[in-house]
Amino acid sequence: MTELGSIRHNPFAVSEEAKVWLNSSFRVMLIGKGLEKAGSLNGLGRALGYRSRVHPGWSVLQIMLGRQAFPADRLKRLSDYVEYPYEEIMEHKTHPRKITPENTRDALMRNNLWCYVPK
Repeated sequence: MTELGSIRHNPFAVSEEAKVWLNSSFRVMLIGKGLEKAGSLNGLGRALGYRSRVHPGWSVLQIMLGRQAFPADRLKRLSDYVEYPYEEIMEHKTHPRKITPENTRDALMRNNLWCYVPK
């Protein structure tokens, strides 16, 4: 058996094809709409299907800050939740290298979500 043959596949990992990176201004606006409807980051996390007892909004925060991509199934749930057409959301898909802390910070400030700006 080779070295690579002994590495086990993680059945819970999301494939690269199932990850969606959205440009910062649109991503923050979309999550902002979800926050408005849900009332909190944890509430939005629960609405999208995250089930952590302690902090279901953690993954949503990481996505909003551009640190991780949207899993496609969660993005579809958000689309339904905020009543925004999924096809229009996909028009804002981008490459992860185009997401910078600066443009995410600017988007957070423009959308009045300054409390989520990393220090």
